[in-house]
Amino acid sequence: MNDPGSAMGDSPPGSLQPSGDDSAGSSWWDVVWFLLPFLVFVVLLAVMAFLAS
Repeated sequence: MNDPGSAMGDSPPGSLQPSGDDSAGSSWWDVVWFLLPFLVFVVLLAVMAFLAS
């Protein structure tokens, strides 16, 4: 009954955050996953501008 994989049993599939984490850490991860695509887009634009020059 106490297997190591049961700790992340009730977290959604594909989620990296541990289960039962409804504290401020959860909202911090929400902000990170929201801003990550924008950050990647800006980095890609900067790399393309650097390579084009």
